[in-house]
Amino acid sequence: MTMLRTNFTDPVSLRDAVDSLFEQSFVRSSHTNGKEDPGRAMAINLYEKDDVYYLKAYLPGVKGYDVDISVDDKIINLKARIPSKLDSEDAKDYRWHISELGYGDVSRSVTFPVLIDAGSIEASQEDGILTVTVPKAEEAKPRQIKVKAVKKG
Repeated sequence: MTMLRTNFTDPVSLRDAVDSLFEQSFVRSSHTNGKEDPGRAMAINLYEKDDVYYLKAYLPGVKGYDVDISVDDKIINLKARIPSKLDSEDAKDYRWHISELGYGDVSRSVTFPVLIDAGSIEASQEDGILTVTVPKAEEAKPRQIKVKAVKKG
């Protein structure tokens, strides 16, 4: 196995280095028009319980008022800017050796498989985790149909 070595990290296999390169290069927002920088896709978890979806996004250092959440039919769009020391004026005085912490513009669009109740969506943030609670629309919720017995006369 071919190994790469840098002065700052443990040995990395060529396969791991190439995998990392592809992950960093091709993770993009699903909504781009080719004119603007699409930003990096934010890390999310999406799960459901009963009639509600829970969308969690990792946004370290981002204040709730700096998060843009929009809804379009069955799609929720999240946008934010993760702050970084690299953005500060004194960053030019440093000699950066490794910069792997995510920062800058991030975005993510999530398409839900069923209709959602856009008027009842709620969002909160705690410890760098944004939680968006997305109820399913009434027409998307499962219903129990009772079978009526018909008497033959």
